[in-house]
Amino acid sequence: MSSRVEALWLRAVRAAQGRKLLPPARASLTPSELAAEAARRGEDRLQRLVEGWYYPVSFGHANGALSDNEAMELVAAIEAEAPPPERPAAPPKPPRPPRVPRCQLCGAPA
Repeated sequence: MSSRVEALWLRAVRAAQGRKLLPPARASLTPSELAAEAARRGEDRLQRLVEGWYYPVSFGHANGALSDNEAMELVAAIEAEAPPPERPAAPPKPPRPPRVPRCQLCGAPA
């Protein structure tokens, strides 16, 4: 399988996962099982991607019902509906050291 095919598939999986269309324990599922799970949750485009592009290109080394451009457009459409990835919260700023009162005339600590 080419890295181009794998990269596009991983983009689709990340987008589907971001939309909560896949189960948390997805590592043991095949692409077809992932697509079926997404379809059960109302998203059939992942299934079209698997059957019409991913499997034919990956394992059949042949063109499927979807061209490479159509597959990219399908993944982009799934990604467009995914929420942006959560950014980790910024670490809290350290507290400022207490201000030492200074003498008004010479500036020395009071």
